[in-house]
Amino acid sequence: FDRVSQDSDFRVVVISGAGKMFTAGIDLMDMAGDMLQSEETDVARKAWKLRNTILRFQESFSAIEKCPKPVIAAIHSACIGGGIDLITACDIRLCSQDAWFQVKEVDIGIAADVGTLQRLPKVIGNASLVNELVYTARKMMADEAMSCGLVRPRGTCLCCKLRTL
Repeated sequence: FDRVSQDSDFRVVVISGAGKMFTAGIDLMDMAGDMLQSEETDVARKAWKLRNTILRFQESFSAIEKCPKPVIAAIHSACIGGGIDLITACDIRLCSQDAWFQVKEVDIGIAADVGTLQRLPKVIGNASLVNELVYTARKMMADEAMSCGLVRPRGTCLCCKLRTL
């Protein structure tokens, strides 16, 4: 995103998923592998390494939020865990009718600490709903996500209407 921010050839960024779903979230097995394969035996140093990993994840999502170009998330099917961190850092979030959203971290005993807890309340403006989603890991379907302001249906924003003219 640093390159995108500086390059005048880029005027907008669209983030979409190429597979069956938008995103299944952060690859926890890969992240756990890095932590478990550490040759470090000191608990404090392991914790410091984990802290640095989390800070890198946070910064990667913050780079999206700080990008001076419009960043649009085009969501289809599942948007899980880290995907919520990703989309809440975007300027515009569009979704298909089959989209659903889930803050899944509670199911594996970790906090949604790379952006969801900071950005989701600002995006939807309802702390009670955010708490419910974070504490229960329940799925939020597209209709509810649209009604609470998390996303807009595809084809409703000005850029989509201009493209079809």
